[in-house]
Amino acid sequence: MVLNPDLRFRLVDISCWIEDFVFPGNPAFVKNGPHSRVPGDNREFVYDLSLCTQSGTHIQGPHYFLEEGQTIDLIPLWNFEGPCVIVDLEKRGVDTTAEDLQNLVFPDERRLPVLILRTGHMEEVLSSGLLDPSRRPGLSLDAASFLTDQTSFRMIGIDSVGLESRRTKNFEVNLHLCRHGMLLLEGLVNLHSVRSRHAFIHAYPLKARGVEGTPCRAVIREPEDGKDDHGIALGIRSEKE
Repeated sequence: MVLNPDLRFRLVDISCWIEDFVFPGNPAFVKNGPHSRVPGDNREFVYDLSLCTQSGTHIQGPHYFLEEGQTIDLIPLWNFEGPCVIVDLEKRGVDTTAEDLQNLVFPDERRLPVLILRTGHMEEVLSSGLLDPSRRPGLSLDAASFLTDQTSFRMIGIDSVGLESRRTKNFEVNLHLCRHGMLLLEGLVNLHSVRSRHAFIHAYPLKARGVEGTPCRAVIREPEDGKDDHGIALGIRSEKE
């Protein structure tokens, strides 16, 4: 697929502020400074940052739950962008199943590289300051199997703290997705501002070696006029055309 350069686009920032959410058990983002470490009369303003790889909006790969899994630096850069379909999940506190996804994601959309699940949950967490398990969305293990076995998605994003099932005990959903090389994009916000069902996403990790993932600046690019006709308005067309 290629992008039609003649169409105009708007950018939608779907990243949260890196210090706004800390997953329970993770260290908080810390900013120290400003510091001035250069000689001369004109001081500089430099800050030292300390953070977890899963601070704020972040993307992670197979090493997340696999010791031998690929670290984020070994994954080709093109995997972190691509045409996406944005699907609304209504279930909270119970799993979204394979049957649900079969009804929500149309057959031609399953050929796209990126699936974005819109729930509104992250805004709820940020506004309340509470992570209520009864309100968290999740995928069943059969839903995860559907995504790896019957679609071409290589990245799954969600505006929540994660994708894990409400019923699993040992993060079997994450383990399954990691074993199939899926990229997981978590902690998204502002998806309500995206007007199209089909868009283009950029979510590049920091250039760090040997880690499962990093915070990222996730951005949606969609047609400026908001038109959406299964990717036609987006400017996506077959290489054969």
